Amino acid sequence: MRTRFAIAVVVLGVISLQGCSRSDGLATYPVTGSVTLGGKPIEKGSIVFDPADGQGTAAMGGIENGQFTAEVPAGEKILRINAVRTTDQKDQYGALISESYIPAKYNLESQIKKTVKPDEANKFDLVLD
Repeated sequence: MRTRFAIAVVVLGVISLQGCSRSDGLATYPVTGSVTLGGKPIEKGSIVFDPADGQGTAAMGGIENGQFTAEVPAGEKILRINAVRTTDQKDQYGALISESYIPAKYNLESQIKKTVKPDEANKFDLVLD
């Protein structure tokens, strides 16, 4: 019984990994960096790399303790930073309410542009005020 379970876990793992591969064949490159807001690292959030020309595929990476990593197609990107925090307020069901605390100028209205290059280290340190 344990053997069947172990085989099932391995098969599911392989299937899930295949789902993460890019089926369009678009090459991606590692991008790393840091994000601070008001001098403090963003604890947990996400960073989106949208094509600056509006064409192509967007990419996303997670932010943990002010650091991020992502696999991103080459080209000029608009970076959008997102993060939420829990407030002291509760909704109608008694659950704590979360709110986005990143100003719109760094996400929905972002003008932060960076170029991802295939032949260089793509490290971007973002200091948000």
